[in-house]
Amino acid sequence: MKNLLCAFFMLALVLGISSSAWGQSQITAGTVQGDVLDEKGGSVAGATVEAKNLATNFVQTDTSGTDGHFAFLSLVPGRYTLTISKAGFATIIQENVNLTVGQTITLPVTMKVSSVAQQIVVSDVPIVEVTKTESSATLDEISVATTPVLGRKFEDLLTLTPGVSITQGPDGDEININGQRGIFNNISLDGGDYNNGFFGEQMGGQRAAIDITLEAVKEFQITASGANAEFGRSAGGIINVITKSGTNAIHGSGFEYFRTEALTAATSDGKPLQDFRRNQFGFVVSGPIIHDKTFFFGDYQGLRQLIARVRISTVPTVSSARSGASSRPSPVAALQPTPRRRAGSRSRRTPPRIAAGTPSRRSDAGRRRAAATW
Repeated sequence: MKNLLCAFFMLALVLGISSSAWGQSQITAGTVQGDVLDEKGGSVAGATVEAKNLATNFVQTDTSGTDGHFAFLSLVPGRYTLTISKAGFATIIQENVNLTVGQTITLPVTMKVSSVAQQIVVSDVPIVEVTKTESSATLDEISVATTPVLGRKFEDLLTLTPGVSITQGPDGDEININGQRGIFNNISLDGGDYNNGFFGEQMGGQRAAIDITLEAVKEFQITASGANAEFGRSAGGIINVITKSGTNAIHGSGFEYFRTEALTAATSDGKPLQDFRRNQFGFVVSGPIIHDKTFFFGDYQGLRQLIARVRISTVPTVSSARSGASSRPSPVAALQPTPRRRAGSRSRRTPPRIAAGTPSRRSDAGRRRAAATW
């Protein structure tokens, strides 16, 4: 009986891990499928189909069924080349297959009978998803990299999609998708939960649960309605974020964004900022550890901000406080140096107390990632 219980526990654990891994792979991957036909429209069974990732040289293989259908259900987003081959037919090489997260690409493949070794290169890929039922939009790697963002937060790019806006919620800014409250959204990062429940803040709020740099975001998809079952737990929109990974090529870049009061607009009351300085800087580096097998990716972003804010205060003198006078003295700017009484002075007036402050902000964010394919 004891052995039976142990076996049941291990089986439940394995099923739980495999189901969560399968669900995560579905959320973070895309699908390439198609039907292999001959020139007369008949199904070609037993054709070998290879999908090769051009960044990592990772190859997945499938075989067309009796109806000629093939499908790669869990491909990592990226650029692929498909090769379809079978004895007695010319080999088809399908290029320019750019797969994004959550996308399903359906390829019509027509093979030509050939008695000699022959290759046919096809570069056109259909861009209409005939199997798509949800209302969604995807920002690919080029859009993320080339769109200017003031604060370099990927959340600010969400407003580029129809029906998405940033509204004022009970805990600050929140993401509003098709009029739904931000608490109904579900945000995932590489298949994991990215909702913020800390500090008494509602889930789906604008403040991220953890800091992630814009340089690390590969692409993301916003599903306004009709999301598939693997997402779940959401009555509003789905925001699915995918981060970058290393490739066979060594890449690196650095950035520095610098702002001062001379480069910044005045405040809402028309006054210029004083002693304002903001530095946002960082770098990314990626490459192979073992060629075609293991890769690494790392990024870092730092923020240093210094700003002086004027605070207006009124402090009564000793005489007015003793006499109970109701007249208010003139307001005093808080950034002026505090006057001090000279030694031996007999003045009975207490100078105004002036509080000065220079709020500063400092933050550091970074991540490391290693990926292996075997």
